[in-house]
Amino acid sequence: MEMSDTHKQLIAKLAEELGPATAQHLVSCLADSTAKPNQVEGVLLLLDELHEVSPKVACAAIESFPDLQQRGRLSDAVAWLDLGIALAESSGAIGLKFFKESPLVLGLIEEPSVRSLVLKTALELAEQDANVALEFLRVSTEVVTVLSPDQLEDWLEIGLELTQVDFVVALEYIRQIPAVARVLPIQDARAWTTFGLKLISRNSFGRTDYFGTIEFLRTSPLILGDLEDPSVRAKVVTIGLLLAERDPGAGIAWLSESPRLLRAVPNEGWRLKVLQYGALVAERDAETALAYLRRAPELVSVIGESAESTARFEAWLTTGMEVLAYSVEGARAYFALESQKALTSVEAALSGVPLRQVARTVKLFVQGLCGTDLTIQALPDSLRQDTSARAMVSQDGRIISLPALLRRYPTAEENTRLYLVMAAHEAGHVEFGTYRLTLEPLADLVMAVRQRYGLMKQDAPDTLAALFRLYPHPGLIQDLWMLMEDARVEFLLQREYPGLQRDLQEFAREAVTTRSLTHGLTVKELVVDQLLQLSTGASQPVAPRSHQGRDRHTLAAVPGYSGSNGDGGRGRAHSPCTLCAA
Repeated sequence: MEMSDTHKQLIAKLAEELGPATAQHLVSCLADSTAKPNQVEGVLLLLDELHEVSPKVACAAIESFPDLQQRGRLSDAVAWLDLGIALAESSGAIGLKFFKESPLVLGLIEEPSVRSLVLKTALELAEQDANVALEFLRVSTEVVTVLSPDQLEDWLEIGLELTQVDFVVALEYIRQIPAVARVLPIQDARAWTTFGLKLISRNSFGRTDYFGTIEFLRTSPLILGDLEDPSVRAKVVTIGLLLAERDPGAGIAWLSESPRLLRAVPNEGWRLKVLQYGALVAERDAETALAYLRRAPELVSVIGESAESTARFEAWLTTGMEVLAYSVEGARAYFALESQKALTSVEAALSGVPLRQVARTVKLFVQGLCGTDLTIQALPDSLRQDTSARAMVSQDGRIISLPALLRRYPTAEENTRLYLVMAAHEAGHVEFGTYRLTLEPLADLVMAVRQRYGLMKQDAPDTLAALFRLYPHPGLIQDLWMLMEDARVEFLLQREYPGLQRDLQEFAREAVTTRSLTHGLTVKELVVDQLLQLSTGASQPVAPRSHQGRDRHTLAAVPGYSGSNGDGGRGRAHSPCTLCAA
């Protein structure tokens, strides 16, 4: 069959760059690549038009034809050249980049209809901004997997709008469309981009600094992806924008911390409530809002999900907003729990008994027990849920530290009683000589330990901690000593003050957790746990029955111990002995 003049002309044009054989093969493949008529004629006309625009870009297009043919995309040649001409008319450099990169991009898109959509969309973009069109083409392989065809126009419209505001941000936005479209719907995309624009600043030379904005556009989709609820993500962006309008640093801080903070909130409903109120505070002051957003999840996590919890939370918030109305600094301190009023509101929300409410009663009680002037103070940061109710005594035995709030029991009377029991145990250590102990009475023991472990050449220990370090397992010995000492003190407390006996025994039983080898305990830890169980009179053993007799013989050597069913229900070693660490 005789070759048409159009085919001969196209072969001649391609042969100038590719050689006759390659040119003839390409034209043959081009004619067979589609059922559309006049495919060869269209390519020839477009190459002539491209040559008039830029001979250099036309040569680049011809050189890319073998790559296009190798990837099986010659059927898109007409639309491909049409787009290249539009880009070259705007910028020869962009045209060169397009013909170099586009065969690979088109090769990665399998569906012909999707390729046609990408080329058509890029052509429409090129008529408005060639750079945006090229960036879209580069990310199109990801975009088409995330967005449906009817969503594409709306997302790209934002990019074109951004070119009128800031060209650098517009291009970065186009690059990040696949990432952000996975975590935000289109109705929240404008707020997200506006958030990023608020982070543009001026450097020390007075020039525009895009660092914060670019980092935001690149990393925020990953951060938002850590939030499970789409509605929560939208609120996080809204609050971030409100904060960034007043203080860009506050906006960035909130965004980075939001996944961690909101994970502490029990459910989506509470998260949305916290964020809704956070937006109200953010409209007034950024730093106050940040303090609120950092504290509110913690408060919600501890007040629970009862019917009264919403009212308690709103009461705490309302008080803070009232403070904000007349003092920004006061509101910042309030939401950071740095003011007395804030502590009162939190205590009310938590429905527990605050230490400051009963501190004087506790102080008089322990002074009556041990006849010594002791100071009662709150443990630091003990309003948190994860802070255990564990009392502590200072190394000099003069200060007893108790939890700032107790809410273990449903009534205030029971929680107040718990404060007294905890303080009584610590005061018992003072009264019965724990902190007056010296090593003189233990001189024979010190000598025996040094001889047994070949440590006679070392200096003699001068503290209990130093004595414990002479043993092969210092931690085990210290645990045993603390257990025995606590048991001795509680036995003496119950003997001297019978009115405390029931409360001490009950508190000790509640404090002990039964464990076994299945919990990953070592044999040594298991022995200590068994001794602890026996010292509290607990009913459930933690060691095999064959070992229990041996444990009881061990406890029998403790002064004042008369068996788990005797006068003294022994308490657990629930408070760290500071004398051991001296």
